[in-house]
Amino acid sequence: MLLVSSCTVTAVWLPIESVPGYSSQMVMRPDHPDETGARDQSGPSSVTKTTPTQRPLGTLLVTGAVSLWVGVLLFTVGPFGTGDEPTSDSATPPGTLASNVPTPRDDAERPRQRTRSPEPNLIAAAQREPAPGFALPDLNGNDATLGDYREQVLLLNFWATWCQPCRAEMPWFIEFQESFADDGFSVLGVSVDEPGWEIVRPFLERTPVNYRIALADTLERQAPFGVMNVLPTTWLIDRRGRIAAEHVGLVSRQGIEAEIQQLLREDL
Repeated sequence: MLLVSSCTVTAVWLPIESVPGYSSQMVMRPDHPDETGARDQSGPSSVTKTTPTQRPLGTLLVTGAVSLWVGVLLFTVGPFGTGDEPTSDSATPPGTLASNVPTPRDDAERPRQRTRSPEPNLIAAAQREPAPGFALPDLNGNDATLGDYREQVLLLNFWATWCQPCRAEMPWFIEFQESFADDGFSVLGVSVDEPGWEIVRPFLERTPVNYRIALADTLERQAPFGVMNVLPTTWLIDRRGRIAAEHVGLVSRQGIEAEIQQLLREDL
């Protein structure tokens, strides 16, 4: 391989008058004899002489330098039009992807993302406070008390007929009552509607539920639970009668179900 780091061509220009045999009346015609080949007038037998064509020394040097420069370019760069073309090692056949470009995998090969169930967000057992005692009239005319749910997990839901989020939760509570009743679980819905049963009864006839409904339509009946500024509000009470969780607003169905299951697994 020929390595050329640099090449400098210097053309030497000499005064053409200094070239031997140069005449200012000469016209360089390489294909005609010059006019110096005139007949010798010394005699009849004179012979016409022809002087060989001569070029200036500067022109010869420039021509040689240009030829040398072209030769260097051909050796170092190669044939014209091939400098930017990829070699056979790096070329990629048409219609194929380069090996270093990741190809998308089929859906069957992609790892499926599993949806994790929400973790129970219960109050630590040692930090749970006893639920307040209460006695509220139910739909059948009896008093619903905390003692009615001794050693059970109780979902205590405060709601109203005009509360849309409250009504959205009811189908979930119906399912919980049906699914976990045999494990020691109960739902008690406490309505805060005023004027009470006059509104609640017609609503329950249109939208029946499978769990117990009680009424806290006065400040006196609501007093044991504190101020209820937001509906719905839901408490989970463990088997020992302690508040294990409190949810203000619409609950997460999966989240509260996980909490119920966790409480049902706890020992007394």
